[in-house]
Amino acid sequence: PAWTILEMLLNAFPQAADASAALAQAVAADLAAAIDSRGRATLAVSGGRSPVPFFQALAQTALDWQRVTITLVDERVVPPEHADSNAGLVRQYLLQGPAAAAAFLPLVNTAANPEQELATAQTLWQTPDVVVLGMGDDGHTASLFPAADNLAAGLDAANPQALIGIVPPAAPHRRISMTLAELQRSGKLYLAIAGASKRAVLDTAAQAVDATYPISYLLQPSEKPLHVYWAA
Repeated sequence: PAWTILEMLLNAFPQAADASAALAQAVAADLAAAIDSRGRATLAVSGGRSPVPFFQALAQTALDWQRVTITLVDERVVPPEHADSNAGLVRQYLLQGPAAAAAFLPLVNTAANPEQELATAQTLWQTPDVVVLGMGDDGHTASLFPAADNLAAGLDAANPQALIGIVPPAAPHRRISMTLAELQRSGKLYLAIAGASKRAVLDTAAQAVDATYPISYLLQPSEKPLHVYWAA
């Protein structure tokens, strides 16, 4: 069954701090390997409050940060100074200390024109070497929300687009999100989650591909492995 595959790639930790530290080490090693092989590395990260300890741990890592570009898995179409801006979170917690030397590629600049923001983000986009995803209690990852109008295109494995505009059915703000196809074209994929309820959602989603749980599309044995860092 699918969950045995998931178990193989599940890294479980007693505390969120332990998971954040281990994930930061793993991501830093992947970025260093990309720099060694082609001189540069691109990292895409998720927003929300849960990645903050991971951001703080990664920011202090000894890495050739001048060769790293940081971008976002998804973003709310809000101005950068807005409290809900993922870019604001990255600037506050990740682009600090040694990591302040990294280049930052936000997905939204002013939020005045959502279509123009998406077009600009597509033009500047770099396929990431490392992606760190989160997951909601509804099984969404990136901004690929269950029942969103554009979800079918977002989950289309043949979609040539890296980014897509999404209007979540319940969550606030329009979004720009990586597509499933671009996630699968990226380098190493990580998922960072915490708590029993999210673990239960993950175990359910691992049973079968189902648009009710968009994360399920990344949990299948035939796909690129998703390395899960879970804190109890």
